[in-house]
Amino acid sequence: MAVVEMMGMSLIGPREEIESLASEMLSQGNFEPVPLEYALERRTASLSAPGGSRISTFQKNPYDDLLEKLVRVWKEAGAEFPEERSCSRSTPSLSFDECSRQVLDAAKKLEIWRKRAEVLEEEREKLMAAGAFLDALASADRDVEETLKTRYLSITFGRLSSENFRRLEEMAEVTPLLVFPVVAEKGYVLAIIFCSRDYREEAEKIYRTVYVKEYDLGDIFEGAGENLRNRLRERRFDYERAIRGLQDAPRNYLGRRRKELELLYCAVHSLQRVYALCQKRGEMSGIFVLSGVIPASTLEQVGEAVDRLGPNTLLLTEKGSELQKRGKQLPTLLKNNFFTRTFEEIVALYSLPSYGETDPSPLVALSFCLFFGFMFGDVGHGLLLAAGAWYLARKGILKKAFASVIRIAGISAMVFGFLYGSVFGSEEILPSLWTSPMHGISDLIQTSLFVGVAFLSMGIVVNIVSLKRKGRIGKMLFDGEGAAGLLFYWTAAAAAAIGFTSGSGAPKPLLVLAGILFLVILFSSVLERLIFGPQGEDEGGVVHTFTVFHDLLSFLSNTASFVRLAAFALNHAGLSAAVFMLSDMVHTLPGGTLFRAAVLILGNIVIVGLEGLIVFIQTLRLEYYEFFSKFYHGGGRPFTPVTWNGKNKE
Repeated sequence: MAVVEMMGMSLIGPREEIESLASEMLSQGNFEPVPLEYALERRTASLSAPGGSRISTFQKNPYDDLLEKLVRVWKEAGAEFPEERSCSRSTPSLSFDECSRQVLDAAKKLEIWRKRAEVLEEEREKLMAAGAFLDALASADRDVEETLKTRYLSITFGRLSSENFRRLEEMAEVTPLLVFPVVAEKGYVLAIIFCSRDYREEAEKIYRTVYVKEYDLGDIFEGAGENLRNRLRERRFDYERAIRGLQDAPRNYLGRRRKELELLYCAVHSLQRVYALCQKRGEMSGIFVLSGVIPASTLEQVGEAVDRLGPNTLLLTEKGSELQKRGKQLPTLLKNNFFTRTFEEIVALYSLPSYGETDPSPLVALSFCLFFGFMFGDVGHGLLLAAGAWYLARKGILKKAFASVIRIAGISAMVFGFLYGSVFGSEEILPSLWTSPMHGISDLIQTSLFVGVAFLSMGIVVNIVSLKRKGRIGKMLFDGEGAAGLLFYWTAAAAAAIGFTSGSGAPKPLLVLAGILFLVILFSSVLERLIFGPQGEDEGGVVHTFTVFHDLLSFLSNTASFVRLAAFALNHAGLSAAVFMLSDMVHTLPGGTLFRAAVLILGNIVIVGLEGLIVFIQTLRLEYYEFFSKFYHGGGRPFTPVTWNGKNKE
């Protein structure tokens, strides 16, 4: 249960083998690609070709455009895309040329249908405009040919947007134009515009500014007979049927060739994901290079894949510690059991552990349950809290991870409720297995201080182990948050405990030992340099002195802060007692039984909701500001392996 060891790896081999291995990496879901210089910083010189060519990198994915064109087929057909997970399990083997040919063939059909529909739509609009023009002339009792061949008037029939039509009407108020709307449809207006023939040239300039699409109706009306209106209507209906057929063409096409197109979609999607993985790949004289970071435990699995799929591919690896020495930040992957994994979200709220740092999730799982239950111990309220978290998670109001934390917190509150003998604030239903908050205040305070000393000590021990792992032996032995600091803390705590309980003051040997340890901590940097030599940057005497006093004073403030465990346990009991007192007061009123029940129900809801939130926040405060301050730094970034669907592997 810790931060998983990571390592860098690079694959160097022919294009076909690298593509196959990239596909395997996507299936395994344990590979995070990185720039070539990340893992090959010290090898790029040796990887130069004899002719002097160097590794070149590529950023454009050749399958992006193909996938976009293929997606348009499903969009035009109004159908749902194939499931990407099924693509990852059964990826058809097609070359780029074959994928391109099939995709471009489908895209060409869509383009032909679209352009043909646009042409027919324009013809339909023209016929509709002619029909509207005929209706307008009929209402004015005018003949078509006479109107079109008038000597003094210029008649324009055109289409423009509704917004531009309003602009044209405004212009008509100050220019010799007469504008009449005929048909308004889908944000457009078909209009008749009259002006004198002498003003025609100026009018055309105005038409261009408002984007009037003019219809030349002369050829349609030429030789017009009595049945012209019927002929126009029939032709328009024919165009509309043809347009509907072209609009249905993509859906019919997909229906006839769905299986074939789904296989093509899977092929293109799969290869697009492979190239997305290889996007930062390099090439040198036909040899491809792919670099990334993997968990060290999966190296054997990767090696087997290379043996199987890349007999001519070279696998280069580098330990995470070596990458760190070169200043590379490795991603963090946590591996915990189910219970501890629930509290990883609590740690992530503060900061993800940096690579190589101790994962505090197991300690948080233990301490969070202890702190919350201590402050909110009640069987009934804990049950309501756990049930409420379950309900909110089921309704999708709470994230699953946080709902699990709150459920566990509720169970912890129930356990402490049995220890306190408290059920919905009543301490008369169950016998207490340990103590009662209302009658055992001194026990609660002493226990809270003991818990504080224990957990702060645990934090210092974790810091000592971390310093040893980093090779900072001097700091581990003499620092205020090292072994000397831990001994000083225990000595001071023992002296304070004996002094307050015995009445005779703290034993002098403990005070002398505390003084010696204080001097060791104060001169820790000097001792470290004398015994072990320089092991890090010297922070300076003044800064070091202030740091020492800050660390030692924080022992006192951090320990005192744990008294809040007892304070909020007492506060919980007090609020519950206040609810019972208020319910007894309204019991004597008319309808007192109902009022009493309402006060009890609402009071307990407020306690669970409001105080539960406050206790949750106080628990986080103890974790982040008291406990984490002794050993935890954070600042890590999550490990984000690439998978077929582009999401992190769960």
